[in-house]
Amino acid sequence: MLIFQRYAYWAGAMVGLAMVFAVASQAGVLNPVQGVFLRVTSPIESGVGSVLRPVGAFVTDAGRIRSLQQENRELRLQVEDLQNQVAQLQQDAAEIPELRQALGIIDEAGGDTFEAASVLTRDAFPFSDVIRVNKGSNDGIRVGMVVRSTQGSLVGTVTETFPSQSLVRLISDSRSSVNAEIAGTAIEGNVRGSATKTVKFDLAQGNISTGDQVITSGVGDNYPRGLPIGTVVEVEGTPQDLYLDVTIEPHVRLSRLTTVLIETSFDPGRQMLEQQ
Repeated sequence: MLIFQRYAYWAGAMVGLAMVFAVASQAGVLNPVQGVFLRVTSPIESGVGSVLRPVGAFVTDAGRIRSLQQENRELRLQVEDLQNQVAQLQQDAAEIPELRQALGIIDEAGGDTFEAASVLTRDAFPFSDVIRVNKGSNDGIRVGMVVRSTQGSLVGTVTETFPSQSLVRLISDSRSSVNAEIAGTAIEGNVRGSATKTVKFDLAQGNISTGDQVITSGVGDNYPRGLPIGTVVEVEGTPQDLYLDVTIEPHVRLSRLTTVLIETSFDPGRQMLEQQ
């Protein structure tokens, strides 16, 4: 009870004091005191302002930084898009000469027909060298069709087709086998790939020298006769050996193929390809 009475007295005194100050302020009595108060608090206000101004500037700058970061991200995306467009243009420019060469082969082919295809991927593993091209069964591509470079050299054979893509086994694949001969001679053999992608002219007997040209023989009706394959670069063995060890270098850089020609008019005599 005593505590309540003290609290009531204190509250009443504060209310009365507030009323006195209000009346005195209206009468102008407190003007000198207010001036002194302002002079005392002015340095404090100035100091607080000098402290808070950098904080306000930092908050403003933080907003600007976020805006700049967003603009920077958008610019990076635009730059990436432009770089992709440049890369595509460069790729298209690189393919134009090959396409022109392909058109030359097609124009000179007479009754033969070709389907130009772009190389999508290459799966090069030991014993395997296969490319995937962007033409398939919807384009009339069938298993067994002969695949040539844009200059007309033999590069491989279609081994599997999909609606819009096909797999091509290159002559450097160890499962590839092409009946061939030395141009201008009766020397026949078999062009095979290897695990190291080296191309060999196996089962060859006769006088073979470096620089000789290897072409398809047409034996077996699997390939048209006379397609260029490569040049003999190494011959090992003696006349006493049953077969010579002959290495050839394909006319086309198989590792850098970008465009190929699929000969759609040639119907290979084989009914099945060897199992992949």
